[in-house]
Amino acid sequence: MNKNDFQELLDNRTISELYYFDEIGSTNDEAKKLIRNKMYESDGASAACSEASPMLFIADTQVSGRGRMGRSWSSPPSTNISMSLVHKTELPGECIPGVTILAALAVTEAIKTYSERYGVALPDIYIKWPNDVIINNKKLCGILTELEYPYIICGIGINVNASSFPKEIQDKATSLAIEGRAIIDRGILAALVTEALTKLISTYEETLNLGFIIDRYNSLLISKDKEVILTSENIDFPDGHYISRGIDMSGALIVEELSSRKTIPVRFGEVSVRGLYGYT
Repeated sequence: MNKNDFQELLDNRTISELYYFDEIGSTNDEAKKLIRNKMYESDGASAACSEASPMLFIADTQVSGRGRMGRSWSSPPSTNISMSLVHKTELPGECIPGVTILAALAVTEAIKTYSERYGVALPDIYIKWPNDVIINNKKLCGILTELEYPYIICGIGINVNASSFPKEIQDKATSLAIEGRAIIDRGILAALVTEALTKLISTYEETLNLGFIIDRYNSLLISKDKEVILTSENIDFPDGHYISRGIDMSGALIVEELSSRKTIPVRFGEVSVRGLYGYT
């Protein structure tokens, strides 16, 4: 993978700027640093907001990746996709978490496009709400969306050509190369993800809700109509058995308590959702 893989995105104005790194700590951190520098040099967010977007930050090797709740992300050199799409936005605060929903859908649909276009046979791909993409009941991709007002930074890490994983996560993680038994062109796939996500965000800014992707997303939701476990440091959920019923227009996961038939919207950052049997 090299920066020439993304020239077409610049030429067709899918992105306005490209920041490519041979090696970096974290693409999200580098994006935040650039934004803060621009804001400082421009004396405030209003001036920084005039900068063009979307901007793509992508690294051949990322050494300090992290995910939701501060978890680290293992990424061997020159193997995976480590990228951040930076988008200037006027979305209201309550809509920001929905970008994570869109990113998971963009990754899933981009992988399907790649597999069909290049003849890579893959098992079914699913989404684990709100920020993981799953193949064969193992994690393939994680997403970390952060706000550095007035910019959304959507960090995406995809296990692409890894042939193995550390012992402590080998039963929870997988890669496209393992599942498809083929080497994947990271540049092409990253470009497909970027194209898909920029289009979804553009529509989201017009609708201000996720109604336009609910059916597509829920058809890919691995927990849909299955029993889930809800865990939270801040919320005590009533005892009972909960079934995932899919997301609503805000992106919240709707769960139903079986005995009472009451539904509860589970919102971003409130809880972790696990299937009854294992990781998913």
